[in-house]
Amino acid sequence: MIKKLTFQLTLLAALTVLLTACSSPVKKVTLLAEDIMWNPVTIEAKVNQPIEITVRNDGALDHVFAVEELEINMLLSPGDVEVVDLTVDHAGTILYICTIPGHEEAGMIGQIIISD
Repeated sequence: MIKKLTFQLTLLAALTVLLTACSSPVKKVTLLAEDIMWNPVTIEAKVNQPIEITVRNDGALDHVFAVEELEINMLLSPGDVEVVDLTVDHAGTILYICTIPGHEEAGMIGQIIISD
């Protein structure tokens, strides 16, 4: 009975280590909203990899971090900092923009590239 319990606990510990090793680490990115650009303009991650984006408005104007495909729409006044956690379950390119009138047209567009 004790040998069986010891084996089960050892197996459980091994599976826990294996699952932890197989999971993708969190991709942490700081995204700066500047006047009038995103920095960086490209964020790369893997399918199902958790992404933590710290969005900071370093500009003198209001900016909106908007990711239509993921239903994210966040207003940031100058000096504001917000954190967004997301996980994408498919490969592809997802755009993020600033929806303040004229900002997207001026080039305030970035992309999140998700690969297999």
